[in-house]
Amino acid sequence: MGCVLGLDYGRRRIGVAISDDLELTAQPVGTWNNLKWKQVVDRIRTLIEDKGIERVVVGFPLNLHGQKGPSALEVERFVDKLKQHVSIPIILWDERFTSVQSKRTLRMLHQKPSQKKEKIDLIASILLLQNYLDHQKEVTMRDQGEGN
Repeated sequence: MGCVLGLDYGRRRIGVAISDDLELTAQPVGTWNNLKWKQVVDRIRTLIEDKGIERVVVGFPLNLHGQKGPSALEVERFVDKLKQHVSIPIILWDERFTSVQSKRTLRMLHQKPSQKKEKIDLIASILLLQNYLDHQKEVTMRDQGEGN
């Protein structure tokens, strides 16, 4: 196993999280603000090299009915461009409700979400990566159980 990088992509900000080496927990890296394309690619490549990233999980903002809207199409374009610059797998992961969960988390901490947009994106990246990691763990456990 290796680390997994989680990205909550947005035009202005990208929330970034990374897993531990055992792919059990998602940890915050930070929020990247108003970066040019080359800067985004350079930062992702640096994380891939420095942290031994094996996969990138990018939040895929489907609508409530599971269909693609303008944001999802923009994420697809981002991923298509990124695939030209990195050689590891990039996975689109349904991120419905991560922003809602992020805002709820901030409210529980008595912070106003409207004033903490960077934190919302960071928390969203952690949540989507943790959801992915938990799903992978469930799949692995189920597959191992079927082999017995």
